[in-house]
Amino acid sequence: MSDSALDAFAASLVPPALDRTTVSERREPIEDAVKAKTTSVGLVESGSWSHGTSLKGHSDVDYMSFIPGTSRPVLPSTALSNLKQALTGAHWSVTKLDISSPTVKVTFYAPPHFEIVPAFYKGEQGGIVVFRIPGPNDEWIESIPLAHNKYVSEVNDRLGKKVKTLVRLVKAWKYSQGVPVSSFYLEMRTVKYSSDESAIIYDIDLRAVFRRLVAGEMRPMNDPLGVVPRIPATSSEANRTTALRQAREALGHLEAAEAAQSAGNRSDYWSHMTSVFGYDYPYPGW
Repeated sequence: MSDSALDAFAASLVPPALDRTTVSERREPIEDAVKAKTTSVGLVESGSWSHGTSLKGHSDVDYMSFIPGTSRPVLPSTALSNLKQALTGAHWSVTKLDISSPTVKVTFYAPPHFEIVPAFYKGEQGGIVVFRIPGPNDEWIESIPLAHNKYVSEVNDRLGKKVKTLVRLVKAWKYSQGVPVSSFYLEMRTVKYSSDESAIIYDIDLRAVFRRLVAGEMRPMNDPLGVVPRIPATSSEANRTTALRQAREALGHLEAAEAAQSAGNRSDYWSHMTSVFGYDYPYPGW
């Protein structure tokens, strides 16, 4: 049967619509500064905010700064430092600039905040535009943001627009438990799993996604589109070990919650679900 508490929690994860006027007012001087101080041709919205998998409380606006490949430095850390320097003094309301590979985080006095990735043009493969962006260990990795966004939307549309909600649930676990794993990796794992399904039922498929995460041991995954090399999950072996342990623990709690629901034990169910999602998870009414 459907899990009404999980359904309600999933609905609560949708972030409020950001004020487009505020976003536009902040973007213009930020983009002008980046273009003036680097060889960037401009900013393009990317990531979860632009295609509907962002999470309430974590709804920064994601941008990629598209840059000609001829300008790419040897090390990603250099590109990130250059981007941070270009952003210094770009907008009066910026309170902090931080490098958190692959992004420069731009914190304003109030949300929405920005995250900007330096993306260097590599070329096209099968009509898909490929960029190089900062990756783990100060190395470059390939990225196809436009194609991946299209892939997520196509799978989501085929499955009654439930896949993006499933992605949010998996990301909610990451943020609640402080799991050191890439949000993009979780999104691709979830969508790849969903692409083989004929329907999505949140409680059933959430457990299935975690089984996939555990089986994959939080190691890099193949690109679902077969265009770029493997997609990294974590930034280090230590983080991979930690993320895998936390995924196993989450799967155990989800399976125990299912058993508690079947037994009609609301207290045990809620205890296990809060161990996955934190105390914002609603107490069941069934």
